[in-house]
Amino acid sequence: MHALMLDYQITHRTSTWSEKGLLLSGLAALLLVGIHYLTVAADITELETEQAAVAHTAKSPVTDTRLASLTAQQLRAEINQANTVLVRLGLPWEALFRDIESSQRSRVALLSIEPNADKHTVKITGEAKDLAAMLSYIQFLQQKESLSGVYLQNHHVEQRVAEKPVRFTLNSTWVIKP
Repeated sequence: MHALMLDYQITHRTSTWSEKGLLLSGLAALLLVGIHYLTVAADITELETEQAAVAHTAKSPVTDTRLASLTAQQLRAEINQANTVLVRLGLPWEALFRDIESSQRSRVALLSIEPNADKHTVKITGEAKDLAAMLSYIQFLQQKESLSGVYLQNHHVEQRVAEKPVRFTLNSTWVIKP
């Protein structure tokens, strides 16, 4: 067996440029990681503070009565608007349009239909080839179940057009059956 020679004495050795560069790179990386850690820790603290504030606000009742009444007023307005829309959607639109469309004659052209759901009225604007066609159309509409009180609001003969059609406006009450 050979004798083992252990030398525990540190000999002074000079470091190379690559070793010094590696040490500086490690220190720079350590510094960057430390800065990133501090930034993330600050963000976490800020988010926890915001979360606690939101949780506190959610648990506490509204103390500002003006704000509470304003919210109640807005809620009432939204509920009223939603009820109005529901009422209008529940109206018998199909029956009205079916009756008006079924009354189409080859000698009458409808230009506009303006139902007023609040007042239960319908305004119909059209053009007929002549006065007889217009009167026939009015009589036909008077027989429809969804319309009552059909009357001629105004009419005039289009003199500038060669065929001289009659442009008219009718008003009617919209009969809404429950």
